[in-house]
Amino acid sequence: MEKNGEISFRREVLTLILRGSLQTLHGPVQSDLGLVILVHALLMLQALFGADAQCVGRDFLTIERSHEISAAIQAAAADGHSEVRAERAGRVYQFDISRITSDGKFLGTVILAFDITEQEFAERNRREFTANVSHELKTPLQGIIGSAELIENGMVKPEDLPRFVGHIHAEAARLVTLIDDIIRLSQLDEGDAMPTEPVDLLAVSQEAAENLHDAAAARNVMVSVTGQPAVLPGVRRLIYEIVYNLCDNAIKYNRDGGRVDVTVAADAGGSSITVADTGIGIAPEHQARVFERFYRVDKSHSKASGGTGLGLSIVKHAVQYHHGRIELESTPGTGTTIRVVFPNP
Repeated sequence: MEKNGEISFRREVLTLILRGSLQTLHGPVQSDLGLVILVHALLMLQALFGADAQCVGRDFLTIERSHEISAAIQAAAADGHSEVRAERAGRVYQFDISRITSDGKFLGTVILAFDITEQEFAERNRREFTANVSHELKTPLQGIIGSAELIENGMVKPEDLPRFVGHIHAEAARLVTLIDDIIRLSQLDEGDAMPTEPVDLLAVSQEAAENLHDAAAARNVMVSVTGQPAVLPGVRRLIYEIVYNLCDNAIKYNRDGGRVDVTVAADAGGSSITVADTGIGIAPEHQARVFERFYRVDKSHSKASGGTGLGLSIVKHAVQYHHGRIELESTPGTGTTIRVVFPNP
């Protein structure tokens, strides 16, 4: 606080002074009740508390009547400091409230409002991710344990034994795939720098298509890769994961006799990989969420095809790591086209 009593306001930190007599940018305002608000911040105040220009000089508790804020102010006045989180206008704020004294005399209370929407969103995602991981890990384990117990107790006929053993093997393989995907996402979440090298998008796309040849043949889907060499500095493993997961999804959700066309291009705007399929498509209400962790449009189809629900999320994070962007177009019953664009270095 400056000598003339101006309140300092910077970006998303909003300072409110309660029960004091200060000076705003528009001149001194005296208030016996106690609130002086920096006029510079009135737009944010309006968003946070529904305040307007008439609120300057008014007691804060006549503007903000929520119990949680009022209780926090009273607690700070009594104990010296308090904190509370509250949602305002679709954003989440943390209010840090501190008591002001001078020569032992209580003058008022200062509220610092921090916009923590992104932090809250990240924490909520972590909680949901933990819950989903627990569920997804438990499901194949229960299948393995159930089949093993039946075999152990002699309840499986000899002719049925291969089927039960196959089930155990399939569930164990699904578990390993899920754990591998979780590890990849965790590494991307850490944001640690990874060694980069020149990566040719065309060569990586051809490699991914070749490795998916058997999976495509099993579903009678044709995969083609066309385009021109496009070299960019990147993490080859992550770029391979991008192409592999996009093609894998395009194969799994395709129709019998369908196609997956991968096109690599480069121009002044950057390099791109486009994966277009003739599959079942994605309904508009699902398109914004398909890159979320464990989000499945068709849960039964995803599990039947061995999907973990993490493939497209890995794509999103790997693209973000390379400062790229994802474009999606899809029509139910016709197919889906996903384009990944990498900026020029």
